[in-house]
Amino acid sequence: MTDSQVIARKFRPQTFDQVVGQEAITRTLNNALTTGRIHHAYLFTGARGVGKTTTARILAKCLNCIKGITNEPCGVCDSCRDITASRSIDVLEIDAASNTGVDNVRDVIINSISIAPARDRHKIFIIDEVHMLSNAAFNALLKTLEEPPPRVVFIMATTELQKVPETILSRCQVFEFRTITQKKIFDQLRHIADQEKITITDSALMAIARAGEGSMRDAESALDQVISFAGNNVSDEDVSAALGLVDIETLNVTVKAIAEQDSQALLRIVDEVVTRGYDIRNFCRELMVHTRALLVVKISGFDAELIQMSQSDGHALAQLADSFSEQDLMRFFAILTKTEQDIRTSSQPRFQLEIGLMKLAHARRLYLLEDALAQIAELQSRLGGAGVISSGGASPATPAQGSGRSGPSTSGPRSTPRAMQEVAAEPPRFASRPQSATTSKPASESAIASRPPESKAEGRIEMPDPFAQSSQNAEATASRSRQTLPPEPPPIYDEPYDVEEEFPPTIAQSNLDGSAAVEKIKAALETKNKMLLAMMLAHADVKIDGDYLRVAVKPENARDKTQLDAKDKKQIIEEAAREVVGRKLTVSVSVVGQPVAEESTRPKAAPRAKRKAEEDPRVVALKDKFRGEVVEVKEPER
Repeated sequence: MTDSQVIARKFRPQTFDQVVGQEAITRTLNNALTTGRIHHAYLFTGARGVGKTTTARILAKCLNCIKGITNEPCGVCDSCRDITASRSIDVLEIDAASNTGVDNVRDVIINSISIAPARDRHKIFIIDEVHMLSNAAFNALLKTLEEPPPRVVFIMATTELQKVPETILSRCQVFEFRTITQKKIFDQLRHIADQEKITITDSALMAIARAGEGSMRDAESALDQVISFAGNNVSDEDVSAALGLVDIETLNVTVKAIAEQDSQALLRIVDEVVTRGYDIRNFCRELMVHTRALLVVKISGFDAELIQMSQSDGHALAQLADSFSEQDLMRFFAILTKTEQDIRTSSQPRFQLEIGLMKLAHARRLYLLEDALAQIAELQSRLGGAGVISSGGASPATPAQGSGRSGPSTSGPRSTPRAMQEVAAEPPRFASRPQSATTSKPASESAIASRPPESKAEGRIEMPDPFAQSSQNAEATASRSRQTLPPEPPPIYDEPYDVEEEFPPTIAQSNLDGSAAVEKIKAALETKNKMLLAMMLAHADVKIDGDYLRVAVKPENARDKTQLDAKDKKQIIEEAAREVVGRKLTVSVSVVGQPVAEESTRPKAAPRAKRKAEEDPRVVALKDKFRGEVVEVKEPER
């Protein structure tokens, strides 16, 4: 039986030029060796299998090669061969995971560091997984690491840099090794397959490179496993069977079933995944990678560097990407992330995967915000160029179609809600009419006269233009503010007046009639973007009765009473009413046909303290100057 060597050891790099994916680090070390700027302590950090220990051995050979300090060791001298075989007496490799205590560090390093090299130029300590050392061991190593004897070099490697004390890091040159791209891993695997005379397709090699997850050693070990399974002729099915990987075709079929919202096909796919023995969590992760690839294709087209996939697979991916929008794919990724977490913690991972795939299928039935806004814009265009707002803002054009979304259709009863159909069936309700330059009516009366009467029986729904320009809104708001100035305050009498005269003028005595004032209150709510309240008032019988704004809700809309009775909602309506009629109106809500709590239609006579305060000349002056009123009089604390 001949001795065999695994691929990861057989094809381990022996020079800096053979190290894959770490060009910045190898260039720095090459320049340091060329100029003679050798540091006494190096710390290599990075993920597993990216070349940390390999680079440390190459650096040790460069320092101890018989050619002298060089960036190209000969590889044939005794020192180079001993370092390659890990048997050099002057290059000590220490596994910190097995020698964690301070006694190990003292025996292996501190007690022997003062002994000169037996044969080579430098005495080198390579400490692997250095983060496993205890705090006492780090402290014992600290002084030696800071001021080592001449010709002593420390090269430490770790996968968890955050566990290394700052005092150690500050004494080292730190090199961060990056994960290796799938393209570079693929190229190295292709080189190995050609050297070993292995027949294997590019798609199979790409699957193995993807399984390595940025680690060259893991990818080489996976290739070794596949060769042991299939021999010298490896197919895509052999890779899937040997490594338990999900093939691209299964992922494409899953994505196609999601696009067609075929729930039954998704359940059968999950059953096939379980039957084949695939790891369910790994399948979910592979589907996440596939979703990300679809998103990249959707945004920038097929890019081999970004997707790291063969050209043939990329063509099928581009066809699938046309079935989704960017928002769909981002939503899918979020659902898959949550599903993968649930699978990890669930006792029934298959059920979690099935539910997650059902969510993906049904997620495409949701409306996107831009689709809803496009429908609103289309309805506004049907209603006329001025839209449905008094500011006269132009309706925006419907966004360009053909975004690739095959979700809900923009036609048919489903895409146009019933409320929107009612809007489309009626003309704009409060588009302003131009006022004549010769009119002699006050601004408030002309504004009311220009408003067509409302038909409550038609159940009209008002909807403002969401795309109106801010400047137009500001101008419209200012115009409405000028039209709704409060009436002039009543004259101040020198003589005391009767109780009857204390009451503010009723709505019939103001320059607004009752129905017009109610319409202006609704318009004021719309200006404040309180569309729900305005809609509720539009579906109710509203009238002004003395100091009360009485809202009679129809029986079919009885649920609106709870909303309108809320304290915050009443305050909003009362504030809008004060802006319109110039005084406070108390909101009273009832349901048509139900008994109403007895309330006085006229306020009670002012208490004696309030009357006395109102007769005070100073209060009278303040009321006159600020157009205010006395709301409450508090007795001074004794």
